[in-house]
Amino acid sequence: MSIDQRDTDSTPYILKMPPEEPSKGPWPPSNGLTTPIVPRSSAILSVYGSAHIAAPASLVWQVLRDTSGYPRWNTFVPRVTIHSQPQSADKSEKDKHLLRKDTSFTFHVVMDSSKPSKVTDIRARVTDVSTPEEPSDYVHQTLADRQDEEKTYTLDLRKVYRISWTTEGGFIARGLKCERFHEIIDLGEEGCEVRTWENQGGLLAYAVNYLYKDLFMRKFPEWCTELKVEAERLSEG
Repeated sequence: MSIDQRDTDSTPYILKMPPEEPSKGPWPPSNGLTTPIVPRSSAILSVYGSAHIAAPASLVWQVLRDTSGYPRWNTFVPRVTIHSQPQSADKSEKDKHLLRKDTSFTFHVVMDSSKPSKVTDIRARVTDVSTPEEPSDYVHQTLADRQDEEKTYTLDLRKVYRISWTTEGGFIARGLKCERFHEIIDLGEEGCEVRTWENQGGLLAYAVNYLYKDLFMRKFPEWCTELKVEAERLSEG
């Protein structure tokens, strides 16, 4: 993104989206990642992962949103319960498992891979969905620091699929602020890049940081790798 200062009194900034580059600078940024609900300045814990995927971005997007397929590829969250969908959602059988804006759901998380039957339930709600066909201004409207936006997110909304969710309900949500993002960046014939990150704040975030930071820093890259394997399998098949 370039900034053209033309008139300091009337129009101080004109924002120009680069037509070709899907993102700018190294990722993750050295000064940390941000989200609207848990900005960088409030984050106690920040974890992330990324992977290049040799499959169309639209296919990867479908795999990520379709929670009915999680048992096939997602060892960290092999099961998801959908509690409610927005009123505008398609009620068909094939679409009832899709994550949409305002979908309420529970992740059944396997924290210890040696005990796959023991799960931790995390209740959450989708805060935003953005696609090249239907871009969202959620990030731009809610982030006060434009520099954080520029370093964390893909700015060209014509080239990115994005979804985010936050914890809700229960004891954990009262002491923990949390927001997780996924971006699937369209690289054309080269496939796509998936990036995921989560910021946590609040008193409980100190305990999560102490107990689980190392685990999450392993699991987030693993999530991206498993998504890559599943999407490339479907693309080749």
